[in-house]
Amino acid sequence: MVNMGKHMTAVSLNDQPVFKLLDWMSFKPTVDDLVRGLATDYLREYGATGVRIALLSDDDSLHHIAVYGFTDPFAGKIERSEEWRSRDDKVRTVVFNEHFIGWTPDRTMIGASIRDRGASKGSFVVNFGAPVEDHVEVLDLVTKLARVVGFYLMQSFPMIAISKHYLAPSREVSRGDFTSRQLQILQGMVEGKTNHELASDLGFSVSTIRHETMRIFQILGVSDRREAARAGLDRQIV
Repeated sequence: MVNMGKHMTAVSLNDQPVFKLLDWMSFKPTVDDLVRGLATDYLREYGATGVRIALLSDDDSLHHIAVYGFTDPFAGKIERSEEWRSRDDKVRTVVFNEHFIGWTPDRTMIGASIRDRGASKGSFVVNFGAPVEDHVEVLDLVTKLARVVGFYLMQSFPMIAISKHYLAPSREVSRGDFTSRQLQILQGMVEGKTNHELASDLGFSVSTIRHETMRIFQILGVSDRREAARAGLDRQIV
């Protein structure tokens, strides 16, 4: 039990991924890494194959800021209000109505509103490879994850809109700015290795690799693995 002042709230198994996500967000992951991590780390055991996040702008256009695992061409696309509101989208009808969260009829996709002060500001969509049997449990988990993701994005998205990365280096970066572990991971990026491959090669957890990757991005002032590898080579760090 967790003491919440005068209220007592039971901690369920579904709270553990939420605590883990909150801890990871302290490293300020990019939105691309956020959707990838949600699909591969936090929802993978339920059969998740993709995560998509879109945010509404002040003019009601819908900005698809991050897509992982979906075959649709939405990544990076901005749809005008009349476009996305007229599109026959089974998730849109769930996310932007009074329900704010729910399953599609075949239980292979779930949509949740990203909300700010009671208003729907975007969508958090998860796709699954097969109909989900534990749909009540997954609904509860996605509800909680959507709240955390929404809070993070509402705080961070202005930075994303201004720049492709969160922290540009204010001085020249050298090998001395990295730990030996980070240098090993950066070398792995240059070689094109995935987080899972690096975890296996170096003997660390995927979560540790991911945390260190975020720190590498921050030090280099880049937004993805390709940019990190290029910066590492250009600056003769690896």
